[in-house]
Amino acid sequence: MTAPDAARLRITLLDLEPAPWREVDVPLSMTFKGLHDAIQAAFLWFDCHLWEFDVDGRRYGLPHDDDFGFEKVYNANATRLTKLRDSGITEFLYTYDMGDNWEHHVEVIELFEMPAGARLPVFIDGKWRTPPEDVGGAPGFEMFLDAMADPAHDEHENLLEWYGKPFDQHDIEQDIVKIQMSRLANMRRPKK
Repeated sequence: MTAPDAARLRITLLDLEPAPWREVDVPLSMTFKGLHDAIQAAFLWFDCHLWEFDVDGRRYGLPHDDDFGFEKVYNANATRLTKLRDSGITEFLYTYDMGDNWEHHVEVIELFEMPAGARLPVFIDGKWRTPPEDVGGAPGFEMFLDAMADPAHDEHENLLEWYGKPFDQHDIEQDIVKIQMSRLANMRRPKK
């Protein structure tokens, strides 16, 4: 029997009720930078902010020349997800936008052998729309939801214009997520 070479991950955005979540299948040959890209696609974030993973007490991200005296950040481009399988890691954190501080709990639901011809990453399922970029973290998002739901709210018109359309918490734009994930899978295909 060969070792599993893929994982199903459940990524849940913390500090919100209801909590947006996504399930994705990813190849274990993917780097943590690749997983960052997959999470960005699954949540329809725009990759405009700093990010990092906290995996078994180690931080993975894009290291700086000067870590400013902080804990070392390991290169997310140089570490593959096989680390999860090989170390028996079943959960870890992903933080996006250090200002809004969007923390995501990432759970390894299952390790499996990738079917022949499979193209990963792929979106499996999800629920609840992701907060807009730069909304101000969980407190800002709560205010945003209140204002968007109430046409009499002082900020309703401003936020509607800022966001560009009504906010439907139930619509995760699954078709767009699938297109984004397909693009990532196509980028991983070997060149002919």
